[in-house]
Amino acid sequence: MAQKQYSVRLFVSSDLGKDLGVVLDKAQSHYVATVMRQQKDDKVALFNGRDGEWIGVLQEVHKNHCLVHLVEQRRPQTPEPDIYMLFAPVKKAQTNMIVQKATELGAAKIMPVQTVRTHGERIRNDKLNLQALEAAEQCQRLNVPLVEEIQKLETTLLALEPDRILIFCNENLTGEHPLEVLNGLKGASKWAVLTGPEGGFTDEECAFIESRENTHTISLGPRLLRAETAAIASLTLLQATCGDW
Repeated sequence: MAQKQYSVRLFVSSDLGKDLGVVLDKAQSHYVATVMRQQKDDKVALFNGRDGEWIGVLQEVHKNHCLVHLVEQRRPQTPEPDIYMLFAPVKKAQTNMIVQKATELGAAKIMPVQTVRTHGERIRNDKLNLQALEAAEQCQRLNVPLVEEIQKLETTLLALEPDRILIFCNENLTGEHPLEVLNGLKGASKWAVLTGPEGGFTDEECAFIESRENTHTISLGPRLLRAETAAIASLTLLQATCGDW
């Protein structure tokens, strides 16, 4: 039987446990009291990325202050796949979509990379982390992925652990089916997925990427995908074959 979905579900930094009280911050209190029009004794769901998800009862409801009394744990904290999403930012709306969908699809960390052909607008890291937080609240996951500051492609790849498998989505590749590649890699525990900018990677970038140990190149099919579509497709393929689906 599907669990009941609560109309208000929020990420908090406070510890969560039975009979603890949690004070919501000003923005959350405004959302609860003014936007969602919750009343005293209504129930809300809270999570913090450490203690699972808890159901609480609103004891005080004001537009600048809300107090939640925790009554029961709804779900224990469980591990999620260790997947990094590396992508070249594009225009603001599309970049926001990539962050939102990567969160919904279970990426543990989201890492914008600067490539030769990256020409997106200036990245507001605080805004992207807010996108990830709101997506995590909506999609029922138990943690919020970190969106890192943008770094050069070379810097990001050199910083990856040597044993982390990198799935390089090369729009120019034809050949082995991506599912055949991914099915052959089952059993690995650390992953990264890399998708490119509008216009794709340069030949020099492709050579550098493929020179990295534990890198596997896949195609995303016979059609040229938009950057945001490629990010969604690549994470979907990985989760369906080697993740927690």
